Amino acid sequence: MAKKVKGKSGARDDEARIKQSKKESRARAKAAEKVRRKAERKAAKAIQLAAEETAQKLVQCARASAENVSRIQVSRSVEGAWDLHSHSVFSDGSKTVDELIAEARAAGLARIAITDHDTLAQLSYVRERSRELGFPVLAGTEVSAHNPATGRKVHILAFGLEATPDGSGPLERLVAQTLFDRTANSLWQAWVLKRAGAEFSGHTVSLDEVVAVAGESKGVYKQHIMEALTRRPQTDSDYRFCYQCLFKGDGVAAHDIASPVAADAVRAVREQGGVPVLAHPGQMDSWDAVPELVEAGLMGIEAFHPDHGPQDTARAFELAGRFGLFVTGGSDYHGKYGDSPAMGTCFVMPGEAGERVEELFRIEKGLR
Repeated sequence: MAKKVKGKSGARDDEARIKQSKKESRARAKAAEKVRRKAERKAAKAIQLAAEETAQKLVQCARASAENVSRIQVSRSVEGAWDLHSHSVFSDGSKTVDELIAEARAAGLARIAITDHDTLAQLSYVRERSRELGFPVLAGTEVSAHNPATGRKVHILAFGLEATPDGSGPLERLVAQTLFDRTANSLWQAWVLKRAGAEFSGHTVSLDEVVAVAGESKGVYKQHIMEALTRRPQTDSDYRFCYQCLFKGDGVAAHDIASPVAADAVRAVREQGGVPVLAHPGQMDSWDAVPELVEAGLMGIEAFHPDHGPQDTARAFELAGRFGLFVTGGSDYHGKYGDSPAMGTCFVMPGEAGERVEELFRIEKGLR
């Protein structure tokens, strides 16, 4: 069969179609490029607007924080204030309950909380003395814990608790192990120091001295060892140097104990009917634990503490607002075993603490 051959006119038609097709393709590409550039300009403008809006919000937040800090710092007087963090001879404090109440009265404080470490055994006694002396006291505890995500320590204040007759409550079981481990570790540390011949101004330490110094405490602490060895307050420079040499870094008695997971501690407080509060997050850099602790049942956050600067306080208030927490504050007073010089050196005002803390004091009246 003969092959059909295109004429010149047919070839010209094909060439024209090809040119037209290329022209249309270029037009489409040009239109697409125009659309792309327009979209990019819109996206860039949107990003710029979003960045400006974010910057404005950051400035507003910074101003709000500064104003909040300023508001907090103005017109704050210890007279009528509440110091909701202190420690007695029942843990690592040097003052009795009666002495703490007397110092609080002398300072002009209206209310205090006594929050000894990892024990509920003292709660009934604290309440008894509060009623007999006619001074409002929240009897609480401070639970030692940690954040497994960071390895950092986390402390939880707990209020509104009652001890069970046999110590079988969820929180009691949790802190009992910590208290046992701490006491065993402290006695081991005292023994190590004795064996190593550690001395301070010619004096060496003995286990009998350490136990005698611990006295009414529900456990034995490094503070008791240092008191037996140095007879100096913690603020003394020689005390601090000695402590660092013996218990920190490569010190002969440097050894820490394990502690519960912070979220478990919060849950245990709630399960025993208590109110958990995150203690001094600025001191321990435990801010990142807040969302998980809130999910576990956290109800408050300590905004005012001797180791908190203005920005720590503002951050605590911001988190309180974001997660619906109330705020507290206190001196973390330990007597001569701590850095705070007196009750009331740090505190929270009634208006800052709010109705939820006021309710804690009302509940306290019915606890034993």
